[in-house]
Amino acid sequence: MTLTPVKAPPPRGDFVHSTPEERERRLSLLREGMAQQGLAALVVCGRDDIRFRGRTFWVSDVWQLLADTHVVILPEGDPIFIGGQVFGLEQAEQALWPGEFRVSGLSGTEISDVLSSNGLSSAAVGITGLSDASFASWHLQQIKDALPELEIHDATQLFEDARHTNSEEELYYLRVTSELFNDIYEVLEPRIRPGMTEIELAAESHKVSREFGLRDPMVLMQTSPYGPLSFGTTKVIEKGDIVTLWIESAGPTGYWLEYRRCYSFGPPAPDAQEFWDLSVNSLNAGLAAMRPGAMASAFVEGVHNYLVENSEYHLGYTHASNPHSMFSLHGIDCDAIKGVWVPGNDRVLKDTEVVNIHPTVEFKDHATFEKYSWLGITDNALVTEEGGVLMTHSPGLPDGFKQL
Repeated sequence: MTLTPVKAPPPRGDFVHSTPEERERRLSLLREGMAQQGLAALVVCGRDDIRFRGRTFWVSDVWQLLADTHVVILPEGDPIFIGGQVFGLEQAEQALWPGEFRVSGLSGTEISDVLSSNGLSSAAVGITGLSDASFASWHLQQIKDALPELEIHDATQLFEDARHTNSEEELYYLRVTSELFNDIYEVLEPRIRPGMTEIELAAESHKVSREFGLRDPMVLMQTSPYGPLSFGTTKVIEKGDIVTLWIESAGPTGYWLEYRRCYSFGPPAPDAQEFWDLSVNSLNAGLAAMRPGAMASAFVEGVHNYLVENSEYHLGYTHASNPHSMFSLHGIDCDAIKGVWVPGNDRVLKDTEVVNIHPTVEFKDHATFEKYSWLGITDNALVTEEGGVLMTHSPGLPDGFKQL
């Protein structure tokens, strides 16, 4: 397996290609699922949404920048790529997966033409995104109008099952992103100083992130006294502040990381250090439960229970399917959120699965919120037989809360 070295912005005209072995692995997994469900074709939809743009990327290597794209997979042969009128096919045509490239402003009609030209006008066909709103309803209606005898099935779970775990190649891409984030923060840290504004730090963070090849950096931040997470304001950073800098993006590989570091100027106040130590210990309790065969909610329950037993804090966690509470864990790869999220969509963890963790602590009053709310941990974690392993932070998290 020869991997493209991707540890910086690509040179002009370069395109990150997954290996032939990886392409075959993914298509085989999807086709096995198709055969099990009796599907004659699979339509994969990607949208310019950090939850869904990775779907067509996973079966084409084409980064979804705008609008939506579709890939049609048949039991044999190369996939068919259907791009939109906004972005065209210039980038897509660098990909090695598809055997045919089309562009259309009527994606559902174009999908129907692909199916009918392959003798599938009345076949059973799976579509990803019918159950999570990534597939546009008007495209679905176009398909129904063009092929009224087509048997349409939701294939969202089929697709997510296929990419539940990661190959060595995918883990390499994720590790490259983590390495780049560490490099980015190392460049930024000497530039963080009292007297600069939050927005100046945010702008500098965007600049450095792009220089290191992050594809679509989102810079979020807060300084104490903490308020809602923001994109940076004109507030002047003072010497006694705690600074939280949270960056999330896909790296040059197309694989995502959400990551946070926190800073003090000189030794932090004892109460802040105490809260940080509590955060680390509760996180470790959750990571210890993050093993193959466990439910993803075991991580959240581990963190929550440790906090309840050792402090006045908690995650507001009631049960794994609660739709009214913020995520403390979610799946991540070439999508920022995929496959699993807790609370809301729990599932069994598997070996080599990667999730992003950011325990969301609840506070008893606003004064406590202002002190500690964004002093915490965000990172990708790899599921192993020994428990969850953070992919970016050093063991013990000495880089999580640093003195500048």
